[in-house]
Amino acid sequence: MDSISWYAWETDEVDSGWLLTYVDVLSVILAMLVVLLGQMAVQHLKTPEEESRMAASSEEIPVVLEPIEEQLSETQNKTDTESVKAPTAEARLVAAIENSFQDEVKVVQREQGITLEIADAILFNSGKAELLPEAQPVLSRLASTLMEIGDADIAVEGHTDDRPIKGGRYQSNWELAAARANAVTQFLLNHGLPAKHLRSISYADAHPVADNSHPDGRAENRRVNLRVEFL
Repeated sequence: MDSISWYAWETDEVDSGWLLTYVDVLSVILAMLVVLLGQMAVQHLKTPEEESRMAASSEEIPVVLEPIEEQLSETQNKTDTESVKAPTAEARLVAAIENSFQDEVKVVQREQGITLEIADAILFNSGKAELLPEAQPVLSRLASTLMEIGDADIAVEGHTDDRPIKGGRYQSNWELAAARANAVTQFLLNHGLPAKHLRSISYADAHPVADNSHPDGRAENRRVNLRVEFL
């Protein structure tokens, strides 16, 4: 009777299927290593190209910014030029009066609009409301200047000193101031200023600008004002 082997290595039939599974696992691991090494090599090869691209981009940045800065500068210069070329109507009137009328017309800045002061010595004889011949060229130039600047509401104000009127055509300073304001208003109407933008006001001696106790102060108080407010 044959003896029975008690050990696996002594059997005649050996199961070697597990070797195939082990080889497959090794093959898969090797394949993964090859793929990883290939990816690392590709990334390593691309790095210099990317660096060169980044360097080129950084060099191009100033070229892109320069035109933008130039455009901003041109826009600012254009805005400054437009603001210089387009002064307000009041500023243009002030410049015109100061350049063309010298001491004939005085400019007074107000919170709203401006006031043009004309001494009565240029316009009227004492106690009279008829315009002097030498007043007409001044008022004519003033009317043309006002129309050139633009549409405006104009209040013609008559002012006197505080000395009472004794005799003559006018019974009070109110009447005299009103007559003088009306005379200037009528002149402006005749020289093209629209009636809807003109009005005549008498203040008599109610708004002095100087001391009435002195001749020079009284002379300053006798005046006709044009209060101008542009529309």
